[in-house]
Amino acid sequence: METTRQFQTIKHTFQIRHVIQKSRFIASAQEVKNEDESRYFLKLTIKNFPDATHHCWAYRLGNGDHEISHYSDDGEPANSAGPPILQAIMHEDVTNVMIVVARYFGGKKLGISGLIQAYRNIALELLKKVGKKKMIPLREFNLDNIDYQYLGKILQSLESHSGHILNIEYGQKVKLSVDLPEHLEHWMIQMFDNLTRGSGNIYLGEIKWCDSDDIRYGG
Repeated sequence: METTRQFQTIKHTFQIRHVIQKSRFIASAQEVKNEDESRYFLKLTIKNFPDATHHCWAYRLGNGDHEISHYSDDGEPANSAGPPILQAIMHEDVTNVMIVVARYFGGKKLGISGLIQAYRNIALELLKKVGKKKMIPLREFNLDNIDYQYLGKILQSLESHSGHILNIEYGQKVKLSVDLPEHLEHWMIQMFDNLTRGSGNIYLGEIKWCDSDDIRYGG
């Protein structure tokens, strides 16, 4: 990951199946944004494969100082299923993702090393197929006390720098809310101050996350 202010996650919900020495493995991946979503995805997967011998899983959420991860072997030998799945997630450098692998025991034991290899390899293959997307932070800016004579140039500058207008209120002065890639925060403050000649007010709003492919970069 380039910085803790951006991260990669998966593009699609996906599922693959493999048979290894008569055991059937069904691996499912989904983007999850919090622990509630991970619990729901696990519950849904168990519902879809209720008679599986094991439902082993791992997830990784957040990034940087806010990263958390958990896993479960669900009855397989300790550290033979959940950790290899998590290792695959870490290897592919994705977060906000959960993988659940349902295994139907086929009567032949794979051994601990065989299980580790099976769970890790199927998780890696799954992550290769789901695709990745880079998420970047957008900052909301709230602008007010804007003279009408400055509005056109402000809107033009925002458009050329990937600004997305959320709301405009027209009164004696103009109020404006806009989303902008967070790394342009300094440019935004400087541009607004220069164009309004210091007469406008600018306030920082909330952070939102967006697929970088959905943003047209400028400047």
